[in-house]
Amino acid sequence: MCRQVHRDLSRVLGTSAPDDWMSVTAGERLEAELTPDVCIMPFRGETRHFIRGHIQLPVTLPEPDVFVWSVWVEVDETSMAAIAHTWSDPNRAASAPLSGRLATELPYEQPTRGLQITIYTRDPGMTPLLMISPSSHHQLADEQREGIALHRVAEFAELVQR
Repeated sequence: MCRQVHRDLSRVLGTSAPDDWMSVTAGERLEAELTPDVCIMPFRGETRHFIRGHIQLPVTLPEPDVFVWSVWVEVDETSMAAIAHTWSDPNRAASAPLSGRLATELPYEQPTRGLQITIYTRDPGMTPLLMISPSSHHQLADEQREGIALHRVAEFAELVQR
């Protein structure tokens, strides 16, 4: 058990672009669109679509709280069109969940990119909520389901700074 006192830890960690953003050329970036919530970019002759979402991990100790991974999810063109169609709709939270693949590598022993994600849109102004597939045998899925201690949040902050 960790006996350190952890103060002023960020409860949200993430990136400003999908990992593959760094793989495209400067010319391809000129043809791409990157906002805080959406990325559409050419990649090897295809157009790829990404949205930013939040994976929430319940913090169970020392008191209830939430830690958030702010990540990018790749979606297909049909899903992106559905998201765009309802983005400003005040009732968008009632939209059916969508599927995607995690497009951000997080600091876990097992790779996180490619994990199956269910996307739940929320009210306008709120970032979509992302759920790892319940059939995933990944530590991230376990932590989303079972929760983490505050010490784990401190570990994340240290790993992200490296």
